[in-house]
Amino acid sequence: GTRTKRDLTGSVSQVKTQQLETMPVYNIGEALKGQSSGVQVTNNSSAPGARIQVRIRGGNSMIGSNTPLFVVDGFPLTGGIDFLNPSDIESINILKDASATAIYGSRGANGVVIITSKRGRVGQSGQISVNSYYGLQNVAKKYKMLDPKQYAVVANEWLKNSGLQPYFNPDTVRTPGTDWQDVIFRVAPVQNHTITFTGSSEKSRYSLSGNYFQQDGIIFNSGIKRGSLRLNLDHDIKTWLTVSENITLSRRERFTVPVDNGSRGNTVFSGAMSAPPTLSPYAANGQLTRIEQQYPFVDPTDMRNPLLYSKPYKNRTLNNSVLANTALVIKFMEGLSFKTLLGVEYETGSGDSFTPIIFANDRGGASLNQSYLNTFLNENTVSYTKNFDNKHNFDVIGGFTYQKNTSSNAGISVSGFPNNITQNFDLGSAATVSPPFSGISEWVIASWLGRINYSLNNKYYLTASFRADGSSRFGKENKWGFFPSGALAWRVSDEAFMENVKFINNLKLRTSYGITGNTALSPYQSLDRLSGGRYIDAGQTENIGFVPIGISNPQLKWETTSQFDVGFDLGIIQDKLSFTFDYYKKNTFELLASVPLPPSVGFGSILQNIGEIQNQGFEFSVNADILSKGFKWDVSGQISTNRNKVTKLAGNRDIVSAGFLSGLSGYNIARVGQPLGMFYGYIEQGLDDKGFIKYVDMNKDGLINPLDRVILGNPNPDFTFGFNSNFSYKGFDLNMFFEGVSGNKIFFETGYTNLNSFQRGQNQLADLFGNYWTADKPNANAKYPKISAATQMAASDRFLADGSYVRMKTIQLGYNIPVKSIGLSAFSRARVYVRANNLITFTNYIGLDPDVNTTGNDSQQIGTRLAAGTDTNGYPNAKIYSLGLQLDF
Repeated sequence: GTRTKRDLTGSVSQVKTQQLETMPVYNIGEALKGQSSGVQVTNNSSAPGARIQVRIRGGNSMIGSNTPLFVVDGFPLTGGIDFLNPSDIESINILKDASATAIYGSRGANGVVIITSKRGRVGQSGQISVNSYYGLQNVAKKYKMLDPKQYAVVANEWLKNSGLQPYFNPDTVRTPGTDWQDVIFRVAPVQNHTITFTGSSEKSRYSLSGNYFQQDGIIFNSGIKRGSLRLNLDHDIKTWLTVSENITLSRRERFTVPVDNGSRGNTVFSGAMSAPPTLSPYAANGQLTRIEQQYPFVDPTDMRNPLLYSKPYKNRTLNNSVLANTALVIKFMEGLSFKTLLGVEYETGSGDSFTPIIFANDRGGASLNQSYLNTFLNENTVSYTKNFDNKHNFDVIGGFTYQKNTSSNAGISVSGFPNNITQNFDLGSAATVSPPFSGISEWVIASWLGRINYSLNNKYYLTASFRADGSSRFGKENKWGFFPSGALAWRVSDEAFMENVKFINNLKLRTSYGITGNTALSPYQSLDRLSGGRYIDAGQTENIGFVPIGISNPQLKWETTSQFDVGFDLGIIQDKLSFTFDYYKKNTFELLASVPLPPSVGFGSILQNIGEIQNQGFEFSVNADILSKGFKWDVSGQISTNRNKVTKLAGNRDIVSAGFLSGLSGYNIARVGQPLGMFYGYIEQGLDDKGFIKYVDMNKDGLINPLDRVILGNPNPDFTFGFNSNFSYKGFDLNMFFEGVSGNKIFFETGYTNLNSFQRGQNQLADLFGNYWTADKPNANAKYPKISAATQMAASDRFLADGSYVRMKTIQLGYNIPVKSIGLSAFSRARVYVRANNLITFTNYIGLDPDVNTTGNDSQQIGTRLAAGTDTNGYPNAKIYSLGLQLDF
């Protein structure tokens, strides 16, 4: 549906294309960062094409997705949004409260993002627009590591404390040695080019665009390319019949190397940080240096030369997608119309990898996998609008929708190649073929929906909506869910008693309450499930069999979120200054959780609807048109808070995450009364007389064990904020955008590898040098413990760091060329601009980038994965400097 901002009863914010185009991003979700109150966007990785994490008013689910529902030109997506070109977007509307989202029923609990692409308009003459930029990226920040002499001193200290002879003579060690970060980093280009054709005739409106985007990664052998084509067409067949077409075609190719969540030498970046600076990347014979074999104190199972992941190593994904829908609108009479929509979301994907033979005895390896996704959508709605006596305005809609999704995948991997010549193009030449895999999944959702908007004298507003969803994912006893909502609004500024309050020209009070759902359940979870497997019988013969992998629960249902919202919209001084405020409280119940079962059952756990989470917070935004003559200046800003709390768990038992790195226990916890994912571990109290870490005996039992772990900090920020400033004078314009967060903690897990007192011979952060305990100068308050193989570290407050930051996300200076005055009459606009992104970040964070959560995913699951706020050798952020051109003719 369509509503004017004046008539809105729900909490909705909008991001327009001008804001999107100031950021050179591949995933449109990243462009939402700092642009809307109540929306938090976090980078899981800065690698080109990597996923980003979007949360609207906090997370509601523990094991299900917390990503909002994205609706593109009326189609609720089931896949990702990375096929979209930001330059094609007209506006993005973010639905936050239940009044706005309840019409999406069992998929609306995480908020809804409505994306509308550009369309032709009535009376618009034919126009060609070009939007193009080219930029260069450079790593924003590097770690300062031990130099060769410092590395030699630390290595000798480690050997001495192990009762061994020193290996190095520090006076003969050559400097500067190898900066392994410089070996893997590069200056990388990024470019984006869009051409758009728009126009209209007496009966038709069209918008056609083509786009090419390419971003090379600042780490070698990584990058992404995307080409897309979009067509939006509206045609009036009759005065009472209109047909609309929306088609988007996209092809994406992405190359990656392992970076995020690495330790020691198992990824490119962790390998570069860990490699001894005393060694060169290449040996005298021109081959890569086998750094794991150079020193006796280096663990040969851990250390690897990061250049092993340079070409011909390959890890590529290729996706082709189609998003298309056709809508037919029949106008029966004035105000009464029927709309039917048929749509399809189709995507094929392939992934192939190749690990080359580098050294003798290497086997090499390759893999190939294919994926398929198809979603069919049918929507049928009747809408009716009517005004009675210029007092009563009705806007009613009702209908039925049906959506079916099918996805499948298959793949195979091999090893043992004779050479690198055929790479992964001839899998049959490999000596060993692993068992292939394949699978298919399907779900269906059918829905009845209805909504009424009513206003009296354009001052008093009522919105009521209802949706009933039937989903194949749920248990047979709970196939249908019902999701109502209601909202009221009062335009106080239109009342007679406000006539003399001249400086207030708009004041509207709003409140809403509603229930939405989250289909956090994967298909078939309510059923008994079997899985095929191989086993060897007594005769040493391999056989195929099926084993139970899951127990049925016919009562499984959607997670339900009830939400209350109250707020106001205020405009003063002819709307030169406007404010929006909201307070919300969400309670999610019937939370899906994995509940342990007795061993006699034969299964470790069962999925049940048991658990509750609460989110509440404040949102405040302001827009100010400060100067509007000659020199123009307008600003906008927003600030948001969200407080999350677990209110119920199965048996009220804590759930602690599993460890991610070898030897390090999990450090996120779900506990009743606390925010989900709080950091959990030991508290340190200096060093003992042998230089080892001492931990506080919290329960006073004389032992240090897991019972002494306590809550250490919160990965969730106290508040998030964004600030936009736009200046213009004559033909010049200047845009500056700042965003940030405050009050959150980050678990600096990188320190477990590269500040761990030289455990396996890997290089350390330079801060270690001169700050560790030594026997000749014992210091119980030394920052780092004894350099020794006997030194042990645990998840503790040592690794917690302040994640607060303020970032100048964008600064852009543009100039509108006076095309008419210089005789370029063919152009209606010609604008050039220079732009810098991620230019300055103000933070005390010890890592490379405080905007990080390398273990993040759609869910907030605690039991088997880390939940939030982790930095484990993430792909570094880049500064981007670009030059752009915009032409209309």
